[in-house]
Amino acid sequence: MADQNSSSSSFDEKVQANANSLPVQAPEKDSKVALLFSIWCAISILLSAFLVFQIQPVFSKMILPWFGGSPAVWTACLMFFQLTLLAGYAYAFSINRLLPIKGQAVAHLALVLASLLFLPIIPADSAKPTDGAFPILRILWVLISTIGLPYFLLSSTAPLFQAWYAAKLPGRIPYRLYALSNVGSLVALLSFPFIIEPMMSSTLQAYAWSAGFITFGVFTALLTIVIFRTNNDPLIPTPEALLNANQDIGESKVTLKNWLVWISLAAIGSFTLLSISNHLSQELTVSPLMWVLPLSLYLITFIINFDRPQWYNRQAWAIASLVGIFAFASLKNEKLTERFDALFNNIGLGLSIGDYEYDVIVQSSFALASLFFICMVAHGELVRNKPAANRLTSFYMAMATGGALGGMTVAMLCPSVFTTFFETPVTLILGLALTLWVIGQTGFHKKLPASTGTRIACVAIGLYLSVIILKCEWSGVNEDTFAKYRNFYGTLRVDIENVGNSEHQGYGLYHGNTFHGFQFTDPEMRTKPTTYYAHSSGLGAAFKHLQNNNESLRVGIVGLGTGTTAIYSRENDYFHFYEINPLVIKIAENTFSYLDASKGKVETTLADARIAMEREENQKYDLIVLDAFSGDGIPAHLLTVEAFDVYKKHLAPNGIVAVHISNRYLNLFPVVAGTAGHHNLEMVYIEYLPDEDSGMEEASSDWILLTNNQEFIEDKEVQELSQDPRNYYQSPIKWTDQYSNLIEVMK
Repeated sequence: MADQNSSSSSFDEKVQANANSLPVQAPEKDSKVALLFSIWCAISILLSAFLVFQIQPVFSKMILPWFGGSPAVWTACLMFFQLTLLAGYAYAFSINRLLPIKGQAVAHLALVLASLLFLPIIPADSAKPTDGAFPILRILWVLISTIGLPYFLLSSTAPLFQAWYAAKLPGRIPYRLYALSNVGSLVALLSFPFIIEPMMSSTLQAYAWSAGFITFGVFTALLTIVIFRTNNDPLIPTPEALLNANQDIGESKVTLKNWLVWISLAAIGSFTLLSISNHLSQELTVSPLMWVLPLSLYLITFIINFDRPQWYNRQAWAIASLVGIFAFASLKNEKLTERFDALFNNIGLGLSIGDYEYDVIVQSSFALASLFFICMVAHGELVRNKPAANRLTSFYMAMATGGALGGMTVAMLCPSVFTTFFETPVTLILGLALTLWVIGQTGFHKKLPASTGTRIACVAIGLYLSVIILKCEWSGVNEDTFAKYRNFYGTLRVDIENVGNSEHQGYGLYHGNTFHGFQFTDPEMRTKPTTYYAHSSGLGAAFKHLQNNNESLRVGIVGLGTGTTAIYSRENDYFHFYEINPLVIKIAENTFSYLDASKGKVETTLADARIAMEREENQKYDLIVLDAFSGDGIPAHLLTVEAFDVYKKHLAPNGIVAVHISNRYLNLFPVVAGTAGHHNLEMVYIEYLPDEDSGMEEASSDWILLTNNQEFIEDKEVQELSQDPRNYYQSPIKWTDQYSNLIEVMK
């Protein structure tokens, strides 16, 4: 850290020496050049930050369909962005140490020109995976080969251009440019789901981003020209900047302790960002909005702390973080909510926290609040420990290292170590430890200042809240959970349902919080189709009609689940399942027996269904079952008009496409209606509500059957079961591969 305790006379000597070392040029001309350099630096940093964060949702959404729409696609992409940011900061750190400023500018401009060869940033179809294996490695390769070099150079802009700014305009404080870069990042993020995504196709977004990168290259060239013409000499600073020279004159020593503190604080913020983003995607849905909200709050904490460090009141923000963590954990702790409800009833408030225990919007709001407070404290402490400007590349290098470590931990280590999303409670405990450490230094209040007693109280509070957090319901795992798994595509568990009820006992499959199928343990009931696939469901009606009119059927099913649909197969039938998650196949084959009990030929392909079907010859399916939309994160690429082009290619002349649209958060009626209208298909909607005493035998379901089979449409039994789908939406919405927006179909 820079020594700011020098005597005033010593300071005056340093200021005078700094002024005497400035080149003698025409003051008016130098002032204009300095102003232009300052403006171009600010614009370049702002634009680069905008491009860095605009490409994240743009490109992530482009490749999301290739990997089954998994929430982990965003986590893997964020890990790549953080690793590339680290590489960019390392590059800035290195050339700033190894080359004079003129050499840095020329080398950087040459790389920017070379990166133009990567434009436009549109992934090649040849990069699509052929199966579901090694998804993270494949995502990283697609990102590196498509946007690797441009993103790398943009990532290096903030530290490198700030170093140029500090060198050419000595005495000025460059850290506010970092806040400016975060403003550009925030604008990029917030504009995407509300402006860019609704107004532009994915291809147009890619071309617009490429044009922005070319503009960035122009400003880089302008800065290079100024640096080249002035060689390695500084420009004359303004009088105001010279008065601030005491903050940056001299060498500030960076110790190992400094590095460890910076890395640790940045890692806590990054770990919190990715784990809460994962939590939101699992609880709600996978969409750019769910990516943008947590990342925006994360950036806001950087903006506040770097641009207005005086707003970071350590004591106030630490206490706010403590309250936020406790509130979020309270909603997830059943015993604690019961105690609060009893307390509120006793004092006559009539408030029940338990009513919000499963309210996703409330839960998400508290999760975002916890993210904001924890990151506010982590980044506030980070800024408090920042070095003088002449060591800023070291500082940013440490920040990027911490960010990358946090990202890699969530994206790669946690799925390997945990069978549930245990990183959520780990995040809260890390945030709690940091918060209480700050309180231990500042105290709780003026009347309760920092002391030994305060620190003992912090330890006691930390232990108590850690126990509460660990006892919260984060994963759905319970005493009846038979098995649990986790991989890139999420968490899976098998529960023993209706324990003690021999008539209805069986195994249920859950993907996250979504129920995906059930099978009875009773041998006489094991071959009965259950839940959404029962004989009384829309799918059951389709099978009944087709089997009555065909001696053999060819059926394609998108989404395996427990394999319940296979039980409908007859001796001469052919059923082909498409499943992207290898764990689902393992569970369906080893825990459930529907596949073994099927009478016809059953085949399973490990791949994204659409990619696999695009590469297959015409399968002439009598029925295509789309059963991939009941989960929280739907694969939107399976509902586009282009996807139905693929399905129609494989559909027999009188075939039916059965779309399972049961979903807690999304109304998919208008999307299916838009696709049906585009392909001139008629819609039959069948909603089934089972009796309450049916146990797990049947479950409510919504099926839309798309077909031009008039015999099926006019079938009396089908007509008796069906309802008019137009009662459930106002106007059709047509999704394409270039445009889909989950916000417009949220319930």
